[in-house]
Amino acid sequence: MPTEEIISLTEFKNDASGWIERLQHQPPVILTQNGKGRAVVQSYEAWQQSQNALAMLQLIARADADVAAGRTFTTEEVFASAQARLNEHLESRKRG
Repeated sequence: MPTEEIISLTEFKNDASGWIERLQHQPPVILTQNGKGRAVVQSYEAWQQSQNALAMLQLIARADADVAAGRTFTTEEVFASAQARLNEHLESRKRG
């Protein structure tokens, strides 16, 4: 992961439009206030990628917990359940 740039909030405010444009092509920028990190600014696309990665990690963690707790099914069980649900759905559509 590339190193983030660190700038003051004042510097960001003085050229906000320019920074927004640059953020489309560079890693997030850390904003400081009184010498301390206070915020991170990134492009919307970078934020979306981060959110997608986080969601995937949460799904993996949930799956790991299911495996550890023994909440697993064989392939045959999954397909049998799916077939039963499909059949129920089709029957309810026939009725009406």
